[in-house]
Amino acid sequence: MIPIDEERLRAFKDKKNRLMGRLLNKSYRMVTDLAVKFLTQKGYEKFRLGHIVALVHIELEGANVIQLAQKAGMTKQGMSKLIKELMEEGYVRTEKDPEDARALLVKLTDKGVQFLSDWMDCSEHINQTFASIVGQEKLEVVKDILSELVDNYEKNCLSPLQLMDYQTLQRRLSEQ
Repeated sequence: MIPIDEERLRAFKDKKNRLMGRLLNKSYRMVTDLAVKFLTQKGYEKFRLGHIVALVHIELEGANVIQLAQKAGMTKQGMSKLIKELMEEGYVRTEKDPEDARALLVKLTDKGVQFLSDWMDCSEHINQTFASIVGQEKLEVVKDILSELVDNYEKNCLSPLQLMDYQTLQRRLSEQ
């Protein structure tokens, strides 16, 4: 048996509810639960939170799949799959890209624009829920700290390929 410092292990276990990974995971689940409930009440039943990855990156004048994949930090194949699902549900449509005959331009439909409007309301609802628990000032501090940590990680800790893998992992987690 491996020798272990039992006192150190007990101290670690006593603080398990303050582990960063655990706190972030539970916070993410809280955000997901709030979002799913909000969107379900708005009538979005066949919608996956992973679809937001694509929708939030589509400019009002449209974007091609390669641009969307780059902005979302995922593969072209993964983004194409999301776009296909969104087309089947009526959130987006495609047309020939006037600047590149080989590419398709992805554009929001009225249903897609309505979803983004509802998503903005959902985001506000989530922020209000968190602010009602910790206060607006503390919530802004949490966002500032998390933004700084993520920005630093993406800038200093990941190569472009690792960053794409990391963002793909984030997308996969959001699909669950």
